Amino acid sequence: MTHADEHAQLRTEVSQRLAELCQWAAALRADQLPPRVLSQAALILGDNIAAMLSAAEEPELRAYHQQLMAVNGPREATLFRRDAPAVSLLDAAVGNGLASTWNELDDGYTRTAVHPGALSQPLILAAAEAARLPLSAMLRATVGAYEIGTRFARAWHGTLPRLHPHGVWNTVCAAAGLALIRNYDAALLHRTLTTAASMASPGPYSHPIEGALVRNAWPAAGSWLGVFACDLAKLGITGTPGGPYDIFTRGLGAPARPDELVVGLGSEWTTCDGYHKLYGACHHSHAAMEAIETIFAKRPELRGGSRVRQVTVEGSSMAMNFDNAAPDTTLGAKFSIPHAIAATLAHGADAPDNFLDASLRDPAIIALRPKVRLSQLPEVKPWPLDRPARVTLELDNGEQLSAFCEAALGSPARPLEADRVLAKIRELSSRDAPGLEPGVVALRTRIESGDSADSGANGTTDRWIASFFAQR
Repeated sequence: MTHADEHAQLRTEVSQRLAELCQWAAALRADQLPPRVLSQAALILGDNIAAMLSAAEEPELRAYHQQLMAVNGPREATLFRRDAPAVSLLDAAVGNGLASTWNELDDGYTRTAVHPGALSQPLILAAAEAARLPLSAMLRATVGAYEIGTRFARAWHGTLPRLHPHGVWNTVCAAAGLALIRNYDAALLHRTLTTAASMASPGPYSHPIEGALVRNAWPAAGSWLGVFACDLAKLGITGTPGGPYDIFTRGLGAPARPDELVVGLGSEWTTCDGYHKLYGACHHSHAAMEAIETIFAKRPELRGGSRVRQVTVEGSSMAMNFDNAAPDTTLGAKFSIPHAIAATLAHGADAPDNFLDASLRDPAIIALRPKVRLSQLPEVKPWPLDRPARVTLELDNGEQLSAFCEAALGSPARPLEADRVLAKIRELSSRDAPGLEPGVVALRTRIESGDSADSGANGTTDRWIASFFAQR
């Protein structure tokens, strides 16, 4: 078989598998989804809304939200911030999309790096609220977009580590969610996804490491382009059936694994296979932060870091990329293992301001960052144990203390219990949306008891969102 023949065969297989994925997704019904999947979707939604709320007062995001609020347009959907201002559907999706990954507290999926929730849910929530759709419709779209986004990312895993998943998969995830909200049939969903794939934003992974804040805008851009792709596809302005292969394999150079588009459909729910973050940093920092807390548990007098002469962090080959010891933006801090370690030494791993704007000027963190050096572990196990860390502290008296964390708490290998995720939601949202955590609890209770998600006083998306702010 010639090289051209191989390309043609793979392109055909991609088109066929994508059609199968669209047939499956378009046929999803909320009342036929397993309760554990719907319950997890509600938890992911709550976690991501809380992450959006937590970022709202960061200076750049606050300024952008103020621009949106000043627009004299329709008031269709909620901007997730204090006082819950209503803006247009598209402005809500874009404004919340800009916030969704700002504080790095959204959920994620590590079998291959992708954050389908953050990329799809700002648009799903805005569209479902504006149309006053039942909660079941919102949950169906949430699950479907998650399953589609993870399978695209697995089919073209090779976009990593050159390209960042927020750019590559932003429009695919957002368009999938809106197409399901609009109840597109399988053929129209297929055309929408081929159109959306052509609008991928090939942002380099080096951007977040260097602190380029535009990386935080890729989910927002996906929301805008997701609406555009859905509208175009309905008018017949579409991509080609083999377009995703042309874009991600022939264009971006990622080998295609077509079967990943359909693996485990209906039995392997990637919605239940992700992780929830405890710390507002790139996930590759978490095991090292936890290892330091293990040392502090035995030696609490070391908190503050004043006695630390040097810190050696051993991790995966991917973790070695996050070595910027002098980040000048909050995004750079979140993708800097030296900053994460310095903040953990100075204030503890769960200090709320470790990666916010003020941390860039924190003298304790600044003094400790140059003491951190990175070294690659000789052996790293496969997923889900692919992000370990060993941390060694050298003290001012020459003493050395080490701790190893094979997988951080919250990762797929050590998933958080729902109660801990709910506690995180409460911590992040209690000031501005105290009804968020009770709203998530009530929805999950109805689902798990076998009742319809639409039952109760807040059975539509607009009422459910309004309840987050009603208790203020």
